Amino acid sequence: MIQTQLEFPTLLTDFDSKIESFKNREVKAKTIFKLMKIDKSVAYQFISQYHYLKDAKFFSKFSYGLFLDDVLVGCSTFSNPQGTVTLKGWFGLENDNQDVLELGRLCMLPKLNGTNATSYLLGNSLKLLKNEGVKAVITLADDSRHVGSIYQVCNFKYYGLTDKKSDFYTSDGKVNPRGTTKEKRGVWIPRTQKHRYCYILDETLVCLFQEQPKPTLGMINHYDCCNQTGKVFDNRFKEWYTCPKCTGTISPISLDEVY
Repeated sequence: MIQTQLEFPTLLTDFDSKIESFKNREVKAKTIFKLMKIDKSVAYQFISQYHYLKDAKFFSKFSYGLFLDDVLVGCSTFSNPQGTVTLKGWFGLENDNQDVLELGRLCMLPKLNGTNATSYLLGNSLKLLKNEGVKAVITLADDSRHVGSIYQVCNFKYYGLTDKKSDFYTSDGKVNPRGTTKEKRGVWIPRTQKHRYCYILDETLVCLFQEQPKPTLGMINHYDCCNQTGKVFDNRFKEWYTCPKCTGTISPISLDEVY
């Protein structure tokens, strides 16, 4: 049965008491939480409220909700991997293969952050996916935000960082337009790298990347697109622009505004 009605706690006394008991290790996750498949719209409403990406759109083939007293307290979503060469690079599979999914969102009620409720949600979501015939789950962790500790806790294997890349922002607001950028006005901005993790559900599937030692806490990379000035410079045409990553838009800046 798919839960389609999102509920939030109103009378929090008993609800909070159970959470505190769980956080104090007086009760185990399996005794107070239940996990079930939910509709994407329910997951989206919850994620929009509690995930750092807010209401950013995402794909979802399977969505699972973690409930406490019929209140949704966490959810996970899984989709077909994005990118035209993703599956071929990871496993040598064709891009239309349905055996491998990507973790799209993993989100908890804030008062449960930092508890093993997150690993309980993810670990049991993986078990349900195996019952659906899924052979592996891949996920990427932005190296400017975290090292993927939750994936390490859930026994995902680590396959290093993605290649260093940059994105080209044109002066009219487009990102990575097709064709040569040689004569196009705009700026190149470094892209954050991603930590690659994978959980194999079918041991006959082999990852083509080489497994590597897992990164440790504190190994966060910092990217200075504009040194917090909000301004970036194009060396080709000697032009200044507002930083598209920091300001959310790109527009020309006159020399009077720069200095």
